[in-house]
Amino acid sequence: MPRQKDDADTMRLSAIEEDILTVLLGREFYGLEILDFLNPDRPIQLSFGSLYPALNRLEKKGFISWRWGDVQDGSGGARRKYYKVTGLGAGVLREVQKYRLTLGERSLGQSMLGGI
Repeated sequence: MPRQKDDADTMRLSAIEEDILTVLLGREFYGLEILDFLNPDRPIQLSFGSLYPALNRLEKKGFISWRWGDVQDGSGGARRKYYKVTGLGAGVLREVQKYRLTLGERSLGQSMLGGI
């Protein structure tokens, strides 16, 4: 029998998911814009092959939503799918970032005490 997903599984964020939520917080971007925003300073470049599965996971968790953009006039391009963070996604991102900050402060405190 497969294991049931619990709330902890649903609320976890991978590094890529956390990056995407951070980029989308307060904004609405389509896929290429997300990559253009993430990749300039990212040590390992994110590709479309990694981006879209992460976007799908975030949508299934309820952390992002999307809408279709307008038809591209004259360019012949496909309609763009615009993504944005939901209230749930923003809350989870805040909690993860708060945890990371606390962890960093704890680590710094240990270093100053000679613990690390």
